[in-house]
Amino acid sequence: MTRPTLTQLWITEGPEGARIRKADSISQQLPDDPFTYSKDAGEGGLVHPLYDLDQLAAMLEGNTLHARCAKQKATDVAGRGFELRVKADVAGGGAAADQAKWSTFVGAVEEDERGDESFAQRITQAHQDFESIGWATLEVGRTTDRTPDGLWHVPSHTIRAHADGRRFAQKRGGKAVWFKRFGIEGTVHKDTGAWDPRTVAGDWTGNELIVIRNYTPRSSYYGLPDHIPALSAIAGWRAQAEFNIRFFDNNAVPSYAVIVEGSDVSPEFEAKILDHFRTIKGDPHRTIVIPVPGVPGDEATQVKVRFEKLSVDVKDASFRLYKQDNALEICISHGVPPYRVGWPIVGSLGGSTALEMTKIYNDSIVQPRQELWEQRLDRALIGAKGLALTTVELKAKRLDSRDMAADITATQAFWEMGVITKGAIARFYNLADLPPEIAAEYYTAPAPAVAPGLGGFGGLTAMDGGLIAKRWNAEVRELTELRKRLEAIVEGRAAA
Repeated sequence: MTRPTLTQLWITEGPEGARIRKADSISQQLPDDPFTYSKDAGEGGLVHPLYDLDQLAAMLEGNTLHARCAKQKATDVAGRGFELRVKADVAGGGAAADQAKWSTFVGAVEEDERGDESFAQRITQAHQDFESIGWATLEVGRTTDRTPDGLWHVPSHTIRAHADGRRFAQKRGGKAVWFKRFGIEGTVHKDTGAWDPRTVAGDWTGNELIVIRNYTPRSSYYGLPDHIPALSAIAGWRAQAEFNIRFFDNNAVPSYAVIVEGSDVSPEFEAKILDHFRTIKGDPHRTIVIPVPGVPGDEATQVKVRFEKLSVDVKDASFRLYKQDNALEICISHGVPPYRVGWPIVGSLGGSTALEMTKIYNDSIVQPRQELWEQRLDRALIGAKGLALTTVELKAKRLDSRDMAADITATQAFWEMGVITKGAIARFYNLADLPPEIAAEYYTAPAPAVAPGLGGFGGLTAMDGGLIAKRWNAEVRELTELRKRLEAIVEGRAAA
């Protein structure tokens, strides 16, 4: 009888001593081609990114629209903060204790001497790296009993991934510090990067990194920001701006060609013309004097000097459409509506699509990335490898893209039909809590309880025997007609 062969195992030290843990199943996909990355592997096995991360970070300083889009997306995704909510399927107590543990952790994070930023600000800064560099990195510190007690944003352009996928190094000013991927077994030496398969605690152990990548099929180590396909548009924006700067730096004097007909240009004559155009930048009103010698004969043999402009008069107008095309391409690459970054675009008929574009932006960009942060933070900080909180979860505050005027009109209609309560309206608009006697009050006669919330107007709960609107349909129509008659009578008397 042959013994089975273990394909992958971990030997770890714990309270019960050394133990062997075997993987139940392992991925069978091929890793990145080692021959491809062998030539790029840097010092200590670090993998070079697809693009220079320092240059990607510097691009925020060179383009107004790109910087605004990256910052706006970070604000919309994480800038409103996160809420700790009790899970819907939790039964029994325990939520209060978990909430207290989370409050203690957030307090330790925000009172740390290394930074004054709030928890939400640190996530916002990390997400701005996600949008501008392609990945976000957060450092997590633990106490001696392995409880998380610190969370810091690490500038992502200073981080490099190791080829083993477990370690990361930060290099600044000729110094390096090592981290390991959050939650995995093992320990990394913070100074040398040496790997120990055991999870141990000590002054030499490196902290952990929560890494979130903007997926690209070209790398298993790094992500790519959304604006990479628009690099040519960003370069064109910068080129036209620099051209105009040079034009106005020359006191808006266009390029000229000096044409001499009927004579050879002497070196002295050529030097005089060149000297004039060299000094015209500092003295644009300087007069040039060109002596033209007379030659006996008819007019056709006379020496003639003329100046021809080589470019149009207004440079900015020439680039206006080009700049607008580049701006739209940058916005499209980021998925941000122009209205969101302060660029009002009017439609061909004078209308605006700001509301529709904001809703699409919210549904396709903001909410998916909020859910990405929720899942990662829940798994890392709230889950078993973090604070081990079982009754609560983190939720990012949503971007409100509703049309308030339309919502109020619809709410009033539902109220007049008697299908919603005052408490439901207050909860939908996030108004202050109402007293129980008001929140439970109905417009119509007492009826079965309405489920809390409006469910986005599309999920109104059916009552026993049908909706209240169906039950009181005839009475509501009669009362509505009566009110219209009374209003007509009052208006008639007022007019008389």
